[in-house]
Amino acid sequence: MRVLQTFVFVLLFFASFCQSDTLQVDNNSIRQDSFQLIFDELTVIIEKDSTDFNALIERADLVSGLNDNIYFSKIFGDQEIYHKALRDYSEAIVLRPYRYEAYFKRGLLKDRFLLYKEALVDYDEALTYAWAKPDKMRVRVNRARLKAQLGERDVAIKDLEKALLEDRENHALLNTLALIHLEVEEYSKSLKYLNRALEFHPDDPVTFSNIGFVALNKGKFKQAIKIYDEQIEKNPEYSYMYSNRGFAKFQLGEKEEAMEDLNMAIELDPINSFAYKNRAIIYLDLGKDDLACNDLQKAKDLGYTTAYNDEVIKLLFDKCFNINQKPTK
Repeated sequence: MRVLQTFVFVLLFFASFCQSDTLQVDNNSIRQDSFQLIFDELTVIIEKDSTDFNALIERADLVSGLNDNIYFSKIFGDQEIYHKALRDYSEAIVLRPYRYEAYFKRGLLKDRFLLYKEALVDYDEALTYAWAKPDKMRVRVNRARLKAQLGERDVAIKDLEKALLEDRENHALLNTLALIHLEVEEYSKSLKYLNRALEFHPDDPVTFSNIGFVALNKGKFKQAIKIYDEQIEKNPEYSYMYSNRGFAKFQLGEKEEAMEDLNMAIELDPINSFAYKNRAIIYLDLGKDDLACNDLQKAKDLGYTTAYNDEVIKLLFDKCFNINQKPTK
C-alpha cells in the first residue's frame, strides 16, 4: 500500500513554526522595520566594498528568507526576490570560488524554489570544497535527497551509506536513508535506519515522526496517530505532523478531527502543499468541490507536482474542469 503523505526530510531548512495571532500587526511591522534596517546596512557595506564576501552572503540570506521561514512563506515563488538573492550568491562565488558556503546556499535557494536539477549542480560544487565533517554531511544529505527526488535512488543510497562510514550517528543521514527506502516500500530497511537513529538520538521528534510515517504507509493508522499524538504534545509546532495525523484520522473516518489537523498544518506552514492536497481530498469526500478545487490549485501553485507526483494534476482534471488554467501567483 502506498500512502501519499508528507515526507519529512530532515535538516533541510524548512522547519515550520507558528506565531500567535496576538500582536500580529505589530510583529509584522517590527519584522519589516528590522528587515529594511539590516538590508540597508548590508547594502551600504557592499557599496563601500563590493568584495565583501560575508556581506553578500548575509544580504542574500536575508532577501531569500533563508533564515526566516515565516518570511519565506510570503515570498515563495517571487522570481524577483529569487534573482536578487541569486545575484548576491553568484557574486560571492566569483569572489571566493573555493569556499563551499556560497555554492551550498545558492543550492539551497534553488532547492527552495523547486529548481532541483540546478540545485544539484551547486551541491556537487559545495561538496568539492567542503572540508569540515558537519559541512560535508549537510551537503550530502541535501544532495542525496534531490537525487532520490529525481529518480537516482540507488546513487543516493550509496552516497549516504558511504557518508555513514564517516559519521555513523548522524540522524539526518539515517532519516534520509530511511525515507528513500520507504519510498520503494522497503519498510524493514526504513525502520532499521530509524531505530538506529533513535539509539543515538532517543528524543529526536523528526525520527519519531518518520516512524509514524512508516506506520501510515503500512496502513497502521491507529499506531501512527498514537505516535503523532505523543510528538505533538511534546512539539506542537511541526506542520507535517498535523498533516500526517490528519490523513490517518481521515482513513479511520474521523473527518472533522482530520480537518482540524489539516487546518492547523496549513496555519503552521502556509506553503505546505501536501496539507492543501490532503484537505482537498477531505473536501471532495464531503461534497465541497469548490473548496477542494481551491485547495488543489493552491497545492499546484506551491509546487506539489514538482516536489512529489502528479496526483494533484490528475485530481484537477478529474474534479475541477473549470480551473485547469495556468496557475497565478
